[in-house]
Amino acid sequence: MNPIDVYYIYMNDNNINLARLDLNLLTALHALLTHASVSAAGESVGRTQSAMSHSLSRLREHFQDPLLVREGWAMTLTPYAESLLPQVLQVSNALANLFEGLQPFNPESSTRTIRIATRDICVPLLTPLVAEIGKAGPGITVDILETVSIREAVASMQADIGFGFGTDKAPANLDVRKVAELTWCVFAPKKHPYLKKQSLETWNNSRHIVVGQPGESNGPIEAKLKDLKLSRQVLCYAPNFNSALTLAADCDALFTTLQEPFCSNGYPTGLSPVPTPSQFKMLPAPAILTLRRDWGNPFELWLADLCNRFTIKSVRA
Repeated sequence: MNPIDVYYIYMNDNNINLARLDLNLLTALHALLTHASVSAAGESVGRTQSAMSHSLSRLREHFQDPLLVREGWAMTLTPYAESLLPQVLQVSNALANLFEGLQPFNPESSTRTIRIATRDICVPLLTPLVAEIGKAGPGITVDILETVSIREAVASMQADIGFGFGTDKAPANLDVRKVAELTWCVFAPKKHPYLKKQSLETWNNSRHIVVGQPGESNGPIEAKLKDLKLSRQVLCYAPNFNSALTLAADCDALFTTLQEPFCSNGYPTGLSPVPTPSQFKMLPAPAILTLRRDWGNPFELWLADLCNRFTIKSVRA
């Protein structure tokens, strides 16, 4: 359904007289739901915190729901506010397009910023896309936002593109396209026993570098180990993937990860990528490019076309 139709249905279903409706409340609602903060929402639309608080009070009265509630030091959306967010994003985007008149987008003269949400392991894979954007738009700036909540960043319009790996399923208001099948491998330092015997026993008897925090067990490697009724001995928990690779090169430990992100920069001296154990073969991890589903916005159409031509070459350890 066209977002403009969603807008009118939404208004009519709630028996609202459009002539009496304050559309500034839509702007406030959009900002409040995407930022989950009164001060940040006000700053994003150039309004004071007091004015945004007043808008929140009016919105709470209208919807008969608090919308934002405090949990500890932060504010979070209520379940009802979460359900409103997709509609609000569609309507806001449609109205912006309507009143902007859908002016043609010319990348050669544009000075806008394109925001890409991703994780640090995926940044090297974005080099061809960033280079292509630079060629097409000399005045365009690319801002890479490192986050684990990639699709949420795109859905809330904090980012134009989200790039990561995992399932290619997405909410209805996002457009997901697969650009590669990434390869799992083991990085082993020189003279490590695993280089001679790439068995599950050798892998399991080794110490490992792991990205994340102790107690986290929601990754694909941990899921596979659970299936095999095994657990690995961790030497060090690294804060990110690049630091994990450096640690693996200088320690007598293995680092099991995706191979493609590290190919373009080369591997640290004395570190070799080799296959995972035969019993430990995991499914390829698809690289996913997530875009907001466009509604005829020239910029989004241009960006989608650019991304359609973006692919990553898979490698094998």
